[in-house]
Amino acid sequence: MSLNIRFIIPLTAILIVSLFSPYVSLATAIIFTFFVPGYIITTLFFRDLGRDEKIFIIPILSVMISTHAIYYFSLLFGYSKEAILLSFAVLLLPALFTKLERPRLEIDYSVLIAAVTFLISLVILYNSVWVEDSRGVIITGSNWQDTPMHYEIIESINNGNLPPEMPYYAGREMNYHYFVDFHTAILEKAYGSFLPKLLPVMNAVFIALFALAVYIFASELRSKSAGVYASIIAVFGWGFSYCLLFKALIDGSFQPTNYYIYQYGGFFALPPIFDNLLQQRPLLVGLPALTFIAHLLRKDKDWRNVVLAGLLTGLLFPFHALAFFTSGLIYLINLVKAGISHKIKKQHLYYLPLLFPSIPFLLISLSSHTNLGIKHSWASDFLKGNPLVFYLANLGIPFLLSILALLLRILRENSFFIYSWLLTLFILPNVVSFTPNPWDMYKFFHFAWIPVAITSGVMLAEIQIRLRKAGSAIVIVLLILSTLSSVSVAMYNLSTSYIAADWNEFDAGMWVRQNTEEKAVFLTSPSIHSPPTMIGGRLRVLSYINWPYGHGVPLDEIWERVEDVKRAYGGGENDLTEVVKKYNISYIYVGKAELREFPDCKRKFERIDWLEKIYEKGCITIYKVKI
Repeated sequence: MSLNIRFIIPLTAILIVSLFSPYVSLATAIIFTFFVPGYIITTLFFRDLGRDEKIFIIPILSVMISTHAIYYFSLLFGYSKEAILLSFAVLLLPALFTKLERPRLEIDYSVLIAAVTFLISLVILYNSVWVEDSRGVIITGSNWQDTPMHYEIIESINNGNLPPEMPYYAGREMNYHYFVDFHTAILEKAYGSFLPKLLPVMNAVFIALFALAVYIFASELRSKSAGVYASIIAVFGWGFSYCLLFKALIDGSFQPTNYYIYQYGGFFALPPIFDNLLQQRPLLVGLPALTFIAHLLRKDKDWRNVVLAGLLTGLLFPFHALAFFTSGLIYLINLVKAGISHKIKKQHLYYLPLLFPSIPFLLISLSSHTNLGIKHSWASDFLKGNPLVFYLANLGIPFLLSILALLLRILRENSFFIYSWLLTLFILPNVVSFTPNPWDMYKFFHFAWIPVAITSGVMLAEIQIRLRKAGSAIVIVLLILSTLSSVSVAMYNLSTSYIAADWNEFDAGMWVRQNTEEKAVFLTSPSIHSPPTMIGGRLRVLSYINWPYGHGVPLDEIWERVEDVKRAYGGGENDLTEVVKKYNISYIYVGKAELREFPDCKRKFERIDWLEKIYEKGCITIYKVKI
């Protein structure tokens, strides 16, 4: 029996069984979104990739291709478990027309570094995201603020909101890069019921892929030891902000519940990369894809590498716009490098046609972002004091090692490509801002961190070789001092226990999920944790205002909604009527946040005859609008 048949028959069988078993369906979704399409495409077109490269490219390509495919199938046939399985069947068809090769997985540094990174990330995330205890559901540490928004996106998509409007700003088309959340939603949809623990597991997988991508780049650039050091620094390294921890421990002021490793608007204004990896979901695809795209462009003598880089870039846009933009920037840097050395060849142009898949999403995004534009720089708001001291303190020993590698010309012919990348992305947020919220320009420092990690990893490997036994000790010390910031990040995440929903709120969210119409609009306070949306999967008029602001909604529109929410809860019946009609509100939610801000709202709502009380438990009441 050929390998193709042995591949196709069992996958077809589990597709059929998936119709009847939620557990098999979840396993099938994992196999098809992390393995099947990437494996087939790699076998068809990119057989000459190295083993480690295939270990990386198969899951990242599979995630991107399967998410795109299910999106378009859902537009045609509706978003359902059956549509997902049908798209999987179509993704399997190319296996009939190619000679498959047996996948090989050998335990090597690459596998070990990915596995260790996955386990460390999973332990932290599994114990800080959707942890259930006697008080309720905990979402804590780095994930306290933005992760509830990701649950709102996932659960609203799985409750009819596709193509999505903002669940946290009802009535406006989604222009946030929700495709990573859509991928998680697909797995949950295949399972068939609420599965919030998927999110920390998926985050850990993508963090491991980032570590693997950096390892591949640095190990091919120099050596396996350089790859190991670079991947450790890429995920866990950062600057000297851990000095805050030592200071707090020494003076006795340290308390996990109010201690955070970076200072928004303060001197340590750049958040450690590990802190962001734990919570910034689009970045979880953007960083590994960007790293591998740069790795492929560096090896542009083989036209297939350029094609694959273009394919990854073209598929990247719905997942992360800034990584898409940065990938194009790195392509231009590589083109300049080739031009300087008079080595531009026709294969350099093969990158461009593969960008076409991104164009529809790009046009939609640009048309829906009304507050994009050139603004004053990130640095003008957030850089504190002497720029040299500020960046050395925030980026630490790896940054110093990358400068030393440049001075010693350790990278030789690769110096222009790597350091142009680093310098361009480092300078960008210092001169301009073009994200809806200028604060988000800090992510370019995280993109610049990739070449910092690679060059510092190469420098550490060079120190180890040149200084021999003493070099190994120096490397260990420098690695520890480079990664202590992530020890603080881990401590903060594991020590705090912020409640996202108590058990009454959880029950209310599940009741909403089971007893209200899909895409129904709820009036809630503009809070971070909102059971009707985060658990129930319904839409609401307004959330925590930084979410819609950061995703392209102008501040004047947001403040208008803030005032309307205040009028609805705190004004008279006429005010409530106007707001209900303006936003097509079907339900009004009164919980702890609403009662804290508007203590008399419940008494007012009880007197309005077109409001029907349909749920009450503890301090939570839900009213149905009947006008």
